[in-house]
Amino acid sequence: MRLEFIRGPGAEHCPDEQFLRAETARQMGGVDPYEAEAPLTITAAIERRRGKLVASMFLRDRSTGRGLWADGFSSREDCETLVTTIALSIAVLLDDAARLAAAPPAPPAPTRSADRAMPPDEPCPPDRPCPPQPTPAPASVPPPPQRRLPPARTSPRSSAPPAPAERFRWVAGLDAVIGLGLTPGISIGPALSIGGRWPAWSVALEARGLSSLSAELEEVPMGASFFMTNAAVCLHRHILFACGAVQLGMLRVAPEIPLGAASFLNFGVGLSGRLGIDWPLSKRLSARGYLDVARTLTGAAIGRRPNDRMSDRALWSSPDVVGTFGLGVMASL
Repeated sequence: MRLEFIRGPGAEHCPDEQFLRAETARQMGGVDPYEAEAPLTITAAIERRRGKLVASMFLRDRSTGRGLWADGFSSREDCETLVTTIALSIAVLLDDAARLAAAPPAPPAPTRSADRAMPPDEPCPPDRPCPPQPTPAPASVPPPPQRRLPPARTSPRSSAPPAPAERFRWVAGLDAVIGLGLTPGISIGPALSIGGRWPAWSVALEARGLSSLSAELEEVPMGASFFMTNAAVCLHRHILFACGAVQLGMLRVAPEIPLGAASFLNFGVGLSGRLGIDWPLSKRLSARGYLDVARTLTGAAIGRRPNDRMSDRALWSSPDVVGTFGLGVMASL
């Protein structure tokens, strides 16, 4: 048959048509089944859909365009194994077609034998009629031969091995984060993460450093920074993910006009929930965006004097609910 191999969007790095041809010939003991002028065409295509590499095969008659067979597989990462599986499926299809026994031709009908009346040796005279001739016995008709059905065809889908499942891998991320409620005003900064990823869930340890865009608080010039560490566990479904995390943060304030101290250090603890999208860009790189909302268990505050964080005299205190929004990339190590 004639081969058409298409590498669609997201599958440009997959092995080419020459690899598929060589692998099919290897599966068939060195026989190359592809020919440019063959009456049948097999079309094999690979593309990335919703984070997975999807392979589809379609066999058709070139003269009529009628479809004769179709199959498909999917894999998240291993493209070479997916192309090898396509070659094995085609080899199984051709092997099954070669083993389909043609129905044996019907045996020829036996010659019908009948006893014919022998003509008289001499014509009968007009005054004496001819004696009666014996009636020929009816011919016995043999029963029709029973038709032998060809053996049932085995589906290549059940014969070919499934594409390998995704295994554990290390991942690292770099994000740009915007925070609200962590410091006076809006804060921005980078975030680094490292963790492990399985097909359906992941764990990660994150570190963030955010600086407040507000340059003063109640007309007092000062700078505020927030450093945070998160331990997160996430569930993944296609390109969506949801996480739960424990946060430990430290607020550092450095006033330019001393309020009785050079700086303030405050510690805060919180529990957060996160929703996000993880969009694959290549085999090892993806882009992500997420929204993180946290409930503060122990908040931070800025007082007028050292260790003076009473609510009636505090310049600023963190709200009960804080939020962050992040955009970044995730890489498989």
